[in-house]
Amino acid sequence: MTDRSTMPAGPAAIGKTGPACGLFQLPIVELACRMDAGTLTAEELVAGHLARIDAFDRAGPAINAISQLHPDALRDAVRLDRERRLRGARGPLHGIPMVVKDNIDTAGLPTTAGCAALHEALPAADAPVVARLRAAGAIVLGKANMSELAASNGRFGYSSASGLTLNPYRLSRNASGSSSGTGAAVAAGLAVFGLGTDSFGSVRGPACVHALVGVRPTHGLVDTAGVLPLAQSFDTVGPLARTVDDAALVLAALAPEAGIGGTHERLAGRRLGIVMDFNGGNDEIDALFSRACADLVDAGALTVPVALPAAARHLYERVLGDIARSEWAVQLDRYLARMPSPCPQDTAALLARIDAQWGDGSRRRPNPLTIAALRHALQTRDEPPRVGLSAARAFGTALAGLMESNSCAALVFPTLACPASPRFDLDDPSYRCRASHPLAAMHMASAAGFPEISVPMGWTEAGVPAGLSLLGRAGDDRLLLGIARDFEAATRHRRAPALW
Repeated sequence: MTDRSTMPAGPAAIGKTGPACGLFQLPIVELACRMDAGTLTAEELVAGHLARIDAFDRAGPAINAISQLHPDALRDAVRLDRERRLRGARGPLHGIPMVVKDNIDTAGLPTTAGCAALHEALPAADAPVVARLRAAGAIVLGKANMSELAASNGRFGYSSASGLTLNPYRLSRNASGSSSGTGAAVAAGLAVFGLGTDSFGSVRGPACVHALVGVRPTHGLVDTAGVLPLAQSFDTVGPLARTVDDAALVLAALAPEAGIGGTHERLAGRRLGIVMDFNGGNDEIDALFSRACADLVDAGALTVPVALPAAARHLYERVLGDIARSEWAVQLDRYLARMPSPCPQDTAALLARIDAQWGDGSRRRPNPLTIAALRHALQTRDEPPRVGLSAARAFGTALAGLMESNSCAALVFPTLACPASPRFDLDDPSYRCRASHPLAAMHMASAAGFPEISVPMGWTEAGVPAGLSLLGRAGDDRLLLGIARDFEAATRHRRAPALW
C-alpha cells in the first residue's frame, strides 16, 4: 500500500492543463485529445488525481472513497506516456486513471472486499476485467472502499477495512452501496471512471446518489472471474462514469464482442414503458420522474404506461435473497481457496479470523448484520433455496413478454424510490421516505439477468442527486446506452459536487 505522504503536494502537479477543478470533470475523449496534442500527459493526470485524493479524500471533506493506492500508478503513467510518443495511443483509455472496487482482484494489492480479516488476500493476477482495461491503457490509481463483503445491510459504504465512505454531495447522506467508494471517487473527481460490481443494485445505487452513469450489463456479458462473490447467479461487473460515452468506452473494452462501440442507437422514435409501480415513496423523486418522462417525450420518445407483474415489488425477500444465501458460502470457499496463506482459506476460517479480531479490539468493528448473514449462509449451505433460480429467470421471461406486448424498447422508472438516506451513524432530519423497500426497482434486472442503466435525472432541494433507470431485454446493452446518451444530451443534469 502506498504511503500518502509520498504523493504530490497539490493540484499544481498537473502543470499546463488549465483550471484544475475543470480538468477533473472532463470526459475521456477530451482527456485523450489533450494527451494526443501534447498539452497533457498521463503522468500529469495521475499526479493530479493523487494530489486530489490527498486533498479531498483524507483531508478537506474526508470522503474516504479510496481504500488503497497502487504503488505503480505513476510508473505506469510514465511508461504509457513513452509508449504514446513512440507508437501512438492504444485507444481512448490510454493513460486514463481509474479506481477498482475492492472486491475485484488487482495484482499488487489485497482484495479485502472491505473486510479487515482479508488484508492478506493477495491475488496472483489481475481479474480479467482489470487486465482488459490495463491492456487498453487504463491506469489503476487504487482500490475503492465498499460495503463490507458487498452486503450493505443498512451500513452503505461502511467496511471494517476502511471505515465509512461519505457522499460528496451531502456528507450526512450515504454513498449507497456496495460500490460506494467507486461512486464517490468518480463523482468527486478522484478518478476518471471506476469499476463496480452489481448483484442487487450495487452499481446502479451509487450511480443514482452520485449523479453518475452506472451500467449493470446483461448477466454473463462481462467476465466475473477474480471477483470475490456474493451470488454468482446475479453478480456482474459494470462501469461507473460521469457520462454515457465514458461508460460505453469502458464497457466496450470489457466486452469487445458485444459491439458496444458500434453504431449509436437513438432515443427518437423509441417506445418506452413508463413504470409507476415504485412511485409514492418521496414527492421530490416522483416529481423529478414526471419531469424526466416529459423530457423523454420532448426528445422524441413515445411513452406508454405499463403495469408490472405483482412479484416485482417483492423480488428480494421472496426470491433473490434466499438464492444468494444458498450460494454465498459455497462460492466464497472456492474463491478463498485460491488465495495464499495466511489468508483465510474458506468461509469458516474467515469468520474465525473476524471473531478473533473483533474480540481483541484491535480492528474496526465489522458490520454485525453482514457477519450474521454470512454465518447463517455457512450454517445452511447445504439447504437449497426455497425458490430456485428458475423462478427469478421466469420473472425475466414475464418482463420480456410485457415489453414485447407493449412494443417497448425499454422500461423507465426511478432508480431509487427515495433520495440517498442518512448515514447509519448520523441523523439527517431533511430526509423523507415513505417506501418500505426504496431499492426494490433495481431487483428486477438482477432477477431477470437483464441490462439496466442509471443516469442522472435531477436534484432534490437538499442537493442530493436522483437517478433514472432504463431497463432492456438481455443483450440490449448498446440500445440502452444510446437511449441514455440522448436523454443525457437533452437534460444535462450532471454536475460536480460543490464541496470544493
